[in-house]
Amino acid sequence: MATLDGVRRNSCLLSRVLHGLRPGRWRIRAGPGRLALLGVLASLVAVAVSYAGASRGQMGWEAGLTGARQVDAVAPQWAVEPLHPAQLRNASAVTRAIRFILDLQPAGTYILSAPGTDDVVHMDVAHSAIALAKTGHLAEAEAAMDWLLGRMTVPGDPDELGAYSAGGKSYRVDYAGSWWDHFRSSGAPRTDLTRGRAEGVGIALIATYTIYLEDPGYLSHRLGAYSVADRVAFAARYLVSPAIQREDGRFNHRPDYRVSFNEEGARMVLGLQLASEMLDGVGRTREAKEVESHAELGLSALLGGKGLSQGMAYDYYALGIWGLATPQYARQELSAVKAAGLATPYGVRNWDWQFHHATSPLDRFRWWAQAQTIAPSETFDWAIASITAGQIGNALEVESRWLALQLPDGGFPGSYLPVVGLSFGPPASYSAARFVMLERMLTEVLGSGGELASS
Repeated sequence: MATLDGVRRNSCLLSRVLHGLRPGRWRIRAGPGRLALLGVLASLVAVAVSYAGASRGQMGWEAGLTGARQVDAVAPQWAVEPLHPAQLRNASAVTRAIRFILDLQPAGTYILSAPGTDDVVHMDVAHSAIALAKTGHLAEAEAAMDWLLGRMTVPGDPDELGAYSAGGKSYRVDYAGSWWDHFRSSGAPRTDLTRGRAEGVGIALIATYTIYLEDPGYLSHRLGAYSVADRVAFAARYLVSPAIQREDGRFNHRPDYRVSFNEEGARMVLGLQLASEMLDGVGRTREAKEVESHAELGLSALLGGKGLSQGMAYDYYALGIWGLATPQYARQELSAVKAAGLATPYGVRNWDWQFHHATSPLDRFRWWAQAQTIAPSETFDWAIASITAGQIGNALEVESRWLALQLPDGGFPGSYLPVVGLSFGPPASYSAARFVMLERMLTEVLGSGGELASS
């Protein structure tokens, strides 16, 4: 989870403002500007309280969504055929979202996480590559993954080995097959930040497979001393290492953050499943079988649920997102989302488990205030999970409401507070990519179906 590293792409305005009100900063001098700020805060808190209260009551929209049009099982997002944007629902909105992503990609290279930044995150590159590959932009997807795979830590790199401390002991880690979690556009890793985030490895494998489906020869493509197939093997080896996968099948967030989250685990299970298929396809059968056994162990742990943590909304519907669940199981996941109070007409709340772990009243209030906003990326994933569950009404409701929120540049606001109609936070390549995949999945089950009205 991004917040575990102190980094959240879907930044919340309330969270930013309240973050400044820490002990020692309570003295606010009188003045029109400061009084106005307090007034705005009070108003936002008031509407957030009413919004939260309404969500806990009987909401008429729920019956309409869950009882709406049911569909049969559909192919998972990574397996659907590529379609040109003109063939998709809301083709103009999809085209703008893709243009937004491409504007963040200098020709033949990385994809930035957001406009005006110098931050390249492996997960954002991979999500964008998936969306591009599924909409006829295979060359751009391959270029992005070439850049990313070429910056993987590989055997023999000076920074391959590392260590972390836990329980008074020091543990050695082999980081080959993983990445530093943030890069500059120059390709230099941000060594002042974290490394080895395992879900990033999982989603990179999914993106690589998405390209492999359209270009099987991509696995033989060489990046430096190693082929893409070699790098797939390194990534799989990292995910099944004791630093990441436990004996019971659960996956750690990072070697030095040994917490297991549902959605991260789903990305890693699927990544390993697809890595096994890729390795088998190039004749590395022994490695493929070993990787497959670890994927099965991981899936068993996810289905069992024991020892897993729900840190953000999408941990409740993780298997449905990635096609690892039957429609019946996916419906159970969606029921859990509602039971947790995270589902709204606009999607899912920008909730974080740090609300329950906050030690000060101010921090607790800050996390609570953030949870009154809606996060686009998790919401689009919720809609995709709803398609897996056969509850197409959820996805259509999300589609309709967020089309109206699409920005002129094709991106989507980082957060949205529905009661006051306030959107804020920078648009991100991640959320644009997830919107594209939502439209691709809706097209899969409904056809292009014309365009919905959007502002």
